[in-house]
Amino acid sequence: MGFWGKAIGAGFGFMIGGPIGAIFLGALGHLYDKGMESLAGSNTVRCPFCGIDISLDDFRSGVCPACKHRLSVDEARTNNDRQFVFYVSLASLAAKMAKADGVVTSDEVKAFDNFVRFNLNLDINERKIVAQLFNEAKASPVNAAQIAGQFKNIIGFQPDVMQILIQLLFQISMADGRFHPAEERFIKDVAGVFGLSRVEYDQIKAMFVKGNGSAYQVLGVSQNASDDEIKSVYRKLVMQYHPDKLMAKGMPEDFIRNANQKMAEINSAYDAISKERGIN
Repeated sequence: MGFWGKAIGAGFGFMIGGPIGAIFLGALGHLYDKGMESLAGSNTVRCPFCGIDISLDDFRSGVCPACKHRLSVDEARTNNDRQFVFYVSLASLAAKMAKADGVVTSDEVKAFDNFVRFNLNLDINERKIVAQLFNEAKASPVNAAQIAGQFKNIIGFQPDVMQILIQLLFQISMADGRFHPAEERFIKDVAGVFGLSRVEYDQIKAMFVKGNGSAYQVLGVSQNASDDEIKSVYRKLVMQYHPDKLMAKGMPEDFIRNANQKMAEINSAYDAISKERGIN
């Protein structure tokens, strides 16, 4: 993906405090401890306020030693900022979801690695970075609600972006072919923190857990909806999940294929309903 070369090290100007920043810096520190400097990049980060390079230890204090600014940013200023937050948040929430039933199994770790390997096409070095983020979040005392809340605050209220993250959590949870009750409770809780409605949650769930009326749930409409209502909702969803629109909002390019999957599900659902009703 080429993203981490920009994101890690002194050349990356956007750094944050809070749970997401702590997980990222913890992962970076462990890469150094393991002698993996080539993956971790520099052992300094750049203060977003004064531009000086400061050590990871100084950054962990939360205050720049030069300008004394508190190193916490409430919103992402560029697409790179948003992409960085998206990657770290996804790995962190996936780790917390794996712990949702009290224990992280080898199957769950393998499922996550398969996801980043085959769905995101990350190479072995990139997967080592993401794996370290996963491990750091797994051991972190912060909870999923804190991570999800910070993600929402930094990204801003963008339901389509947050829906894609929920979709990815579903995809990871189903990677082992099973959908555990603890995972469903976890994803529901995260969706609640994001402020997604029950209809929006059911739309995403219907993509992965098929049942009666799934086509209507994917579109987020009642089976009693009129043909005109269904056409209107379908057009809005097509616009909402257009890849160019999501990239403009900071969706990492590696995740656009998941937006394309969502579009394929929307088109398939609309086609099924159209055939059932004879909609032209």
